[in-house]
Amino acid sequence: MKNIYNININRLTILLFLLAINFTYSQTYTSWITGSNSDVNATTTGGTCLMGGGTDNDDAIKWMIQKSGGGDFVVIRSTGTAGYNDYIYGLGAVNSVETILIDSRTKAGIAEIATKIRNSEALFIAGGDQATYVSYWKDTPVEDAINYLINTKKVPVGGTSAGCAIQGKYYYSAANSSVTSAQALANPYNSDMTIGANDFLNNPIMANLITDTHYNNPDRRGRQTAFIARMWKDLGTGLNAKGIGVYEKTAVCIDQNGIAKVFAPASANYAYFYQFDTSSIPETVTSGSALTWNNTGKGVRIMKIEGDTTGSTTLNLNDWTTVSGSKASYGVIKVINGTLTETLGTAPSGCPTPANLTAGSITTNSAILNWAGSATNYTVKYKANSSSTWTTLSATTTTFVNLTSLNANTGYNVEVYGNCTSGSSTAASLNFTTTSGGGGTVTYCSSKGSDVSREWIKKVAIGSISNLSNSNGGYADFSSQVANISKGTATTLTLTPGFSATRKLYWKVFIDLNNNGLFTDSGEEVYAVFSSQTLTPQITIPSSAAVASIRMRIIMSYNSITSSCGTYNYGETEDYTLNVSGGTAKFMESKSRQETNTAIVVYPNPAVDILKIDFALAEKKDIQVSIYDMNASLVKTIIAKGNLGQNNVEVNVSDLKAGQYLLYIRRGQEVIKRSKFIIAK
Repeated sequence: MKNIYNININRLTILLFLLAINFTYSQTYTSWITGSNSDVNATTTGGTCLMGGGTDNDDAIKWMIQKSGGGDFVVIRSTGTAGYNDYIYGLGAVNSVETILIDSRTKAGIAEIATKIRNSEALFIAGGDQATYVSYWKDTPVEDAINYLINTKKVPVGGTSAGCAIQGKYYYSAANSSVTSAQALANPYNSDMTIGANDFLNNPIMANLITDTHYNNPDRRGRQTAFIARMWKDLGTGLNAKGIGVYEKTAVCIDQNGIAKVFAPASANYAYFYQFDTSSIPETVTSGSALTWNNTGKGVRIMKIEGDTTGSTTLNLNDWTTVSGSKASYGVIKVINGTLTETLGTAPSGCPTPANLTAGSITTNSAILNWAGSATNYTVKYKANSSSTWTTLSATTTTFVNLTSLNANTGYNVEVYGNCTSGSSTAASLNFTTTSGGGGTVTYCSSKGSDVSREWIKKVAIGSISNLSNSNGGYADFSSQVANISKGTATTLTLTPGFSATRKLYWKVFIDLNNNGLFTDSGEEVYAVFSSQTLTPQITIPSSAAVASIRMRIIMSYNSITSSCGTYNYGETEDYTLNVSGGTAKFMESKSRQETNTAIVVYPNPAVDILKIDFALAEKKDIQVSIYDMNASLVKTIIAKGNLGQNNVEVNVSDLKAGQYLLYIRRGQEVIKRSKFIIAK
């Protein structure tokens, strides 16, 4: 009996030791929870909420709760306690509110914290010190989890003060000391003017945008103006640099369609929206010198919207022009030798600025301009960068022009204006350089992943190409590798991912079918999927494609891919060449499985109220129809029953504005149709 007793005591000691280890592990971070401990799955709607850093705005929190579907609400912070729990829980029906203290990079690496964030249906980032948010959370699983909520799960994500300041793709990192408006205006390169650029949170609606808070006390207009001047000059945003400044009691809540509401509990609480007048750039943005941004009084354009409890006045952030409601005022901020003045005036023309302006098919003496818009017609101006004289073309109703008789190896500046019955829009602008020789050389926009430490393109194979490339720093030009491919013949493309930590990835394949230097023409996005597996889609070149050596671009990213151009956070881009020969077979949409679909027909085009889609399926499976505007913002989604054989779907588009749109039809993760169409009113 003694030996058995001793054995049992030893087992109990071991069990208590193991329980102690487990208890210690589970207590490696601090959190507080109000409500249910059980996780729920609720239907959510995406959105972004920017609070000004004073008393929290009840109506904005209720807006987030409504979009959360009553699920789990998570608050994250680097200091503080559970002050938000009872407050949020008492404002609406949520399953739970949990505050998590993440006060070190070590804690930001705890898998359990990242899982709780990913499982949430709403996320709020409390106020505090954004320098700690950047140093503790950037490039950690916490950052990945937040970006997952924004881009994949589509839940409302908000923040106040420091939690608002980090939400733009450009953000004031406060890595040194806080900088005042007076200091920023006196020297925009003050050592405390530390700006993070496109390397933290990845919210498409917040691209080219920097936020600031506590806008009324203390005043932040000077600092915000200096931020935007720096973004224009040094950080790659150009004339697209924008800003949002929020009063302390105010909140700007942006829905999944890019419509910004301004909430406030009382009058005289505002949000500021900054954007360039494209004919007015800063005159002096130099280290050690005071900022000057005046240009005969044009300065930087502002829209000042007064909030109320219903968010009655809205601004469409897809065009930064369309306003609904009566509480918007317009004006400019001017800075002369470090002294700022604000002047309010009349509303500008409601004509939308042309979007997505690009230059393609660039040769020694020509280039093709393309853009999107819904104006009556367009005016195009261009000049050599070294010249002060513009050439103005006759107004055109098309959304493209061919510039000819240009000089070789010369930089050109282009401006495109929309013309409407209400007046002319502000200009969309770009710069491009003609080639130095050799005739019709086609140039392409850049595309690059900023971080390839976690995922990269490991191998690409098609035809005679079998390229085990592994990681190449975010972009690799393999256009010297050529695969021969015939029109109308299905060819297998093999895509193999590489990663240090397996997770699902977004893939897109673009082919410049008409060889014009762009990947944005109809049908040129030939494959799109969300998968971590090796993929073998069938690619078929249509009979309408150019008989030439054309570019194929492959992008793999952890986050969703919205464009064939530009930088993105995680992943890699590779370019290859397809040598296309003749053939007459009809182009079929690329497929991830061996399966045949008859043609998918979208009509009428233009549409007014109803868009009809006819298609046939080889199996019974629901489809998803998604409509995007020309800024790649989702405006409508429906799920339709897909039956074996012929199908017809009608989509009500009467609530959409006139203009061009992109249509995607998906079956599961597979895109089976993509096309452009027009809505006419």
